[in-house]
Amino acid sequence: MSIQINNSVIFSPPANSNNTEIQKTTHATNKNAGEEKNANSDSDIKLSSRAHKVQMLNEEFFPNGPSSVTITSEFIQRLHEYGFITEAEVDKLNSRKPEHQQASGTLGELSKEISSLSDRLKNDKPGDSLIDILTRADAIINNLDGSKPSSLARNIKMVSAELNSYLGSDDAKQLTDEEKKSVNELSLALTIADKLNPNNISSQKLNSYLSFA
Repeated sequence: MSIQINNSVIFSPPANSNNTEIQKTTHATNKNAGEEKNANSDSDIKLSSRAHKVQMLNEEFFPNGPSSVTITSEFIQRLHEYGFITEAEVDKLNSRKPEHQQASGTLGELSKEISSLSDRLKNDKPGDSLIDILTRADAIINNLDGSKPSSLARNIKMVSAELNSYLGSDDAKQLTDEEKKSVNELSLALTIADKLNPNNISSQKLNSYLSFA
């Protein structure tokens, strides 16, 4: 299209050229926003589903909090049913339980045994590295359901690795048979805690779902 003014010809820009670019940009922006919204929605659905499963575990196995749970074969099987562990891990975890299940108590009782061991080491060998490991491990098992967030309850894999490394060292020889039993049970509990840990979501967000479950 052209317009003649005083013998000069002015060409108008192609019709809808700017509008077309704007529409393309808007479409791309809306598409990206939609994809991001869908991704966030999928993440929230997975989080809600996971939180619901944790809540069901809570109601069935530790209605009075993490301290009331005993790591039984039934508990381990339920972890598998809810998708927290694989079938192969079921056998592996069961093989780590005490030979006589009645000898294994609740996590609350285990926590007391760990505190007693820690107190003994503070008196007998204040610089022993196990003291710090036990402190962090105890915070983790007390936050098994994610209801008691603590900076000490982070890096579960690291604490578990440090504990297992200690058990395989010469330093572990100073432990009594009962203390070794408690520490081995603690190692098993840390493995469970790691499986329940929502690796890709914040504890704060998980807690928000649990509070409304």
